[in-house]
Amino acid sequence: MVHAIKECTTRRKFCKRLAGVALTGALVDLETMAVPNPKPEGEASGNKEHLAAACGTYCGACPAYLAKHGEDAQIRMKRQKISSSVPAKAQEGIPPSNWMAGLLCDGCLSGGALAAHCQRCNIRLCALEKQNNARCSDCEELPCYRITNLINMGRYLHRKEYLPNLEKISGMGVREWVRYEEARWRCPRCGLPMSWYDAECIGCGEPRSERVFSLKQDG
Repeated sequence: MVHAIKECTTRRKFCKRLAGVALTGALVDLETMAVPNPKPEGEASGNKEHLAAACGTYCGACPAYLAKHGEDAQIRMKRQKISSSVPAKAQEGIPPSNWMAGLLCDGCLSGGALAAHCQRCNIRLCALEKQNNARCSDCEELPCYRITNLINMGRYLHRKEYLPNLEKISGMGVREWVRYEEARWRCPRCGLPMSWYDAECIGCGEPRSERVFSLKQDG
């Protein structure tokens, strides 16, 4: 009788362990499915090539990227607060101040989390399917209707750089271009990264660099 009870108890323990292993395996599978893509070689090696977007924009100056990956925690919080506040009125070529409110992004080709508009971007999806480097820089169809339509949508100033940027990426190589853009989009005084539409450094208040496009209206 005692032997039978011990055997029954042992079987119960075995079944519980087996169920635990099965549950752990299921959770691992779910976690693996939740990861969008493995990180590309450029991000893993730290050269930031993933910040050179398919369309030619520099993701390192995107408000959604800086809100998640800014170099200073207090600055990140300040940027998120500004983007979610009452929007300043949109100007010609300049979006309202809250145009990316609440968005956090790891960069176009990061393989990580993307802002919704980047996830469904037909430029990114086309380049991912057709181009070896997942960018439009070497595409024979450039400029295609996809990229010209986006440039004309809102006529935002940063989109006017798409085609010149793609030409530079093709000529300079993506790694060198990313280094160039990273330096270009830093505050000339304190060196903090700046976004496309920062009129001044969010850290020290220094006016934006003359190396980036002007926010002043013509005339």
